[in-house]
Amino acid sequence: DVLSKLRRGMLVAFSRNTSLKKVINHGTILNADISSSLITTIFAHDNPLHDGAVIIEDGRIYSAACFLPSSENMDIKSSFGSRHRAALGLAETTDAVVLIVSEETGAISLAYDSKLYFDLTMEQTENLLLNLLQGNSNSNVKKGEENEN
Repeated sequence: DVLSKLRRGMLVAFSRNTSLKKVINHGTILNADISSSLITTIFAHDNPLHDGAVIIEDGRIYSAACFLPSSENMDIKSSFGSRHRAALGLAETTDAVVLIVSEETGAISLAYDSKLYFDLTMEQTENLLLNLLQGNSNSNVKKGEENEN
């Protein structure tokens, strides 16, 4: 919520069943406890780790400054930038859930199961993350659904 209000871009990938070790190993290994202050610091504009994604696996911030595979999907809105394309790319190739905050608008999006859900409220985002990361696949959202396959 802090980064959204500051319009500070963010990209955080949460692993589920598929390990993200290939992505983790190309970033800067942190192996740190999860904290909002650490994530806010990582995505500060003057921090060298702010480009790329933070990877959360096994309840820890494993890596930062990770570059994700970009989606080749031509149906994605042209207004979405590299963060959204990268989030969708990872969601197309793994079962990860990816949280995106737009630098331009502060809008919050989630990518999972090869789809991108955008313009979510904080409540929707929190509920979806809880359900998805606890294994509840009945997490449907209707607001701002993109990329219906």
